[in-house]
Amino acid sequence: MKLNEDCVRAVLLDVEEKYKFGDFLNLKDFEEGNSSMFSEEEIEYTIIRLEEAGFIIATIQWINGAPWHISVGSLTWQGHEFLDNVRDTKIWRETKEVASKAGSVSLSMLATIASSVITKSLGLN
Repeated sequence: MKLNEDCVRAVLLDVEEKYKFGDFLNLKDFEEGNSSMFSEEEIEYTIIRLEEAGFIIATIQWINGAPWHISVGSLTWQGHEFLDNVRDTKIWRETKEVASKAGSVSLSMLATIASSVITKSLGLN
């Protein structure tokens, strides 16, 4: 399955908006809001990858090689940094436009591109 970068951004936005300190979110919490346009399967896959990448704190219970229960905690420092770079819709759109020239890029490269777009928009280059 391919990681959808728009779903990544949407999930991170939802975690930031909906997470209450000391609590956890479950998949139902992503049915409304930024993530609502994505399938449950896309959201599950994205959460698993974001946890692996260290962008979120999550508990994933597996049965027979499939996720059985997913609880999402907060964003990590790395998750906050990435989201801060791609939060603005205009910056995100420009970031994806630049990234599309390469065909496919990693999340770390998206963050680098977003930083470059921000730097350019501030006239700091």
